Amino acid sequence: MKRLAILACLAALLAGVPSGLADDAPAPQGKDEVGKIAGTPVARDNGTWLGIELKDNNFVMTFYNAKKKPMAADATSAVFWWPVNYQPLPERTQLTPAGEPSVFSSPRAIKPPHSFKLHITLLDQARPDYAESFVVDFSG
Repeated sequence: MKRLAILACLAALLAGVPSGLADDAPAPQGKDEVGKIAGTPVARDNGTWLGIELKDNNFVMTFYNAKKKPMAADATSAVFWWPVNYQPLPERTQLTPAGEPSVFSSPRAIKPPHSFKLHITLLDQARPDYAESFVVDFSG
């Protein structure tokens, strides 16, 4: 009988908790909190990040700062290439700005399977000698 009374008291206390204090409430985000990278994260030498993902079978690349928050792109385009099993030559596509300053996308639909070594090259028209390259185990 005592257990039942204790459980009833606990239920009454929990029922009176304001909804703003519940465990499932999102924590307020401050300037010092680290964000989350969408898709496959790629660390860059300058401390920033790239996020690579497939949306509607098209590549999307987002630029992130050191705290993993979206930032303006510091390149003008990117070239992706990856090996495929249905032809001897690899597939290639170019990603260009997509409306948001931190997002590049490709107009080309990517055929499945979406698991391969993805080769990425960042380019900048203002700096002809600039190229930044990465190889990523991609699975989208």
